[in-house]
Amino acid sequence: MFLASLLMLGSCGSEAEAGSGETSGFLRFEQPESAPDATAAGAESAAAAPGEAAAEGTATSAPDAGSLGTGSTTSATATPAAVGDEGLAEQRASELLQAGAYAEAAGVLSRLMLAHVDAGRDDRAALARWAALLAEAQTHHRWNPKGAWPAIEVTVQSGDSLIAIRKRTLEGRPGLLLCTGEIVRANRLASSTAIRPGASLRLPTQTPSMRVDLSAMWAFYCFGDEIAAAFEVGVGREGSETRPGVYTIGTKQENPMWSPVGREPVAFDDPQNPLGTRWLAWNLEGRGTSLGFHGTNDPSSVGQRVSEGCIRMRNAEVEQLFEILPMGAEVRVQP
Repeated sequence: MFLASLLMLGSCGSEAEAGSGETSGFLRFEQPESAPDATAAGAESAAAAPGEAAAEGTATSAPDAGSLGTGSTTSATATPAAVGDEGLAEQRASELLQAGAYAEAAGVLSRLMLAHVDAGRDDRAALARWAALLAEAQTHHRWNPKGAWPAIEVTVQSGDSLIAIRKRTLEGRPGLLLCTGEIVRANRLASSTAIRPGASLRLPTQTPSMRVDLSAMWAFYCFGDEIAAAFEVGVGREGSETRPGVYTIGTKQENPMWSPVGREPVAFDDPQNPLGTRWLAWNLEGRGTSLGFHGTNDPSSVGQRVSEGCIRMRNAEVEQLFEILPMGAEVRVQP
């Protein structure tokens, strides 16, 4: 029956002053106070405008692959998966990919991966296989301007920039959560400046969010219950465990300086700086915390329990996340 449901900146581990902009220099850290109970906290995240229609000629949502052909729409997390069921679901996803049914394949794989971690499983080799299949599916679906995902169409005006388009769009839809990097990737633009007057762009209307599973050591970039990108991560070491809870993305920084407590700040290009090339801070109830996503100067530490509580990512992957995850997006961390 399971097949029916499948288908810191700075000093990581010390308290930071909250930043107000999407990028900044570096933040000075103070000695941490006792950590708030993040588990019970509900960080707010802006939702997409209700009733928003998809772009003309596309569906309002991805086709439902919930039952692998049985017609069921049961939630993936309703029934724990048996290992055999997972194998059948993986086989079905591969078949859908070969048939060019990319949206359905993405749905099957999303349910498979989320059900796996929600059931307390942590087979990282299997998750890596499924993530590779998912990346192929989403290249043709979510990260394709011709994919069947909820969107609005806008026309580039003379003198426009993506920043201006985003600002104009949010003025008419204040509940939308969107960043320019998300527009670039969804439309397969060569860069944020690769637009021309008269061209049409599709802007996603679903709110992106992150789910982090500490046991499996994987993080998922989601639109609703659909995973658009999946990343293996490193998590807090024993004694500095990553705190479960619901956070929001705060300050985002390129080439961050590290400010360890009781020591002089460490420049980005210093070999002693462990933060890698990007920093995405986590806020809790509107206040900065010591936690966040960041890169690493030691790629072998990804998939290990070695950090001071932050989530470590490979530099290429945290750079990708930096571009597509808006400030204010929800980050849900589960044990």
